[in-house]
Amino acid sequence: MAKRKDINCDLTGLSAPLLVRRCGAKHYDSGGKMNVSQLANLKVLIADDHFLIRQFVRNTLKESKIENVQTAADGNEAIDLVQKAKAENTPFDIVFLDWNMPTVSGIDVLTFFRVKPEYSDTAFVMLTAESEQQNLMKAIKAGATSYIVKPVSPSDLSKKLYEINEWLKRKRQSSRGIF
Repeated sequence: MAKRKDINCDLTGLSAPLLVRRCGAKHYDSGGKMNVSQLANLKVLIADDHFLIRQFVRNTLKESKIENVQTAADGNEAIDLVQKAKAENTPFDIVFLDWNMPTVSGIDVLTFFRVKPEYSDTAFVMLTAESEQQNLMKAIKAGATSYIVKPVSPSDLSKKLYEINEWLKRKRQSSRGIF
């Protein structure tokens, strides 16, 4: 299976809440360093059955000053944590999902939550080795906010975080009627 390098890039024209690539100057301070302060308050769940992937993503998030991070090793655990956080009125802002996890797959977790309107402001991001176009399209149709193919570099993951954060801001403004 050939790895597609362009799958993490521009997805303009796809009819989904998927973001187009926006890694421009607005994400950098005057010294050319990435501005991470806007990400510090995000609450994130990483659902992946591989411990090293969970650690890699957690470390990348930490470099972006995101400290409120939880992890799940399978789809059932992810569902439980997302529902518990919502019930406690401390919902996750971003949920990273691996496609192939034990018990319940990431795509099934995505589908489970996207049919529930109360999770419409949560960014569900597929972070997966599934690089085939048909899987990308399936995730988009299921409501994925973004799709990232592993392996991904820390800098590319950080850039994606800003895109996802912009989606969150727009989504929350539109739900409050602010344009």
